[in-house]
Amino acid sequence: MSFKKLLADKLPSFVIDSLKKVLRKDFKNITKVSELVSPYLPQVTCIDVGASYYPHVKWHLFLNSENTQWIAVEPNAENLFYVDDWKNPAKIQTVETGLSQAGGPQTLYVTNIDSGSSLLEPVIHGGMEHRINESLKDYLFPFERVIIDTLTIADVMKLAPVDNPIIVKLDTQGTELSILRGAKKYFSASRVVGVEMESTLLAQPLMNGSAKFWEACEYLEEQGFELIDINVIRAPSKTKAKAKTYLNECDAVFALRRDIAALLPTSHRIALLSFYLSYDLLEEAISIFEDDTEIQSFFASNGGNPEVILATMKRLT
Repeated sequence: MSFKKLLADKLPSFVIDSLKKVLRKDFKNITKVSELVSPYLPQVTCIDVGASYYPHVKWHLFLNSENTQWIAVEPNAENLFYVDDWKNPAKIQTVETGLSQAGGPQTLYVTNIDSGSSLLEPVIHGGMEHRINESLKDYLFPFERVIIDTLTIADVMKLAPVDNPIIVKLDTQGTELSILRGAKKYFSASRVVGVEMESTLLAQPLMNGSAKFWEACEYLEEQGFELIDINVIRAPSKTKAKAKTYLNECDAVFALRRDIAALLPTSHRIALLSFYLSYDLLEEAISIFEDDTEIQSFFASNGGNPEVILATMKRLT
């Protein structure tokens, strides 16, 4: 069975539509610079938490590097079927365990479509009842309670070589911030240079107890990060018309501040440059590339062409 057919069989239509939008948006420019940058990247660890059905497509530049350690974290092991047909240069390993802030036994609420599973219980609060359509109900309900063992994000980060910069993506249906709180020592050591996380925008989240977007901003700013991109996702329409619907959630992207990154090894600053490029933030990428002669020297000494890389980024702006 083809990869596309597997996705169509396993995911509801509104999830497939969202994935198609991501693919159209992110691959416009990144593939044009990937062949100039990816072969010459330093060692980087990418941790994809909530890795059901496909690798994180926005990180094509890292996927295309033999120096990337790619860790796919997903408790629903059958949803990692794509690993069996892995063709990316990045070196893949899986962690088939859920994550929580403190680790240990936790209740996993396995939703009807299991990509919506969470350590938080799905619930429709009174203020949300008028908005819920059958597609969303079928996505979440009925759910099953399963006791699972969990790790912390720090446990997963221990798999990264000590010199590797780390980037993290979290899609865990409401527990993203609590999981990140378990990585305090890695934030304190400035090992993490980029974070993408899903965050609810609802006053009454469907996953009971989900952290709010403002809480994520507050916590990550305290760790020296800045919000550099946000993809706001509106709810699917109940009528399937082109109606403007309410704000449902967002994919929020945080990067380590440049003044902090300036004090770190060159590999961390190159990871930050590549993180900017992954989100089509070309002006940010050009700025750090032009200002940092050590980044330019790294590419030159490892077989890359700094002049061509810079010219290509400028041409795409």
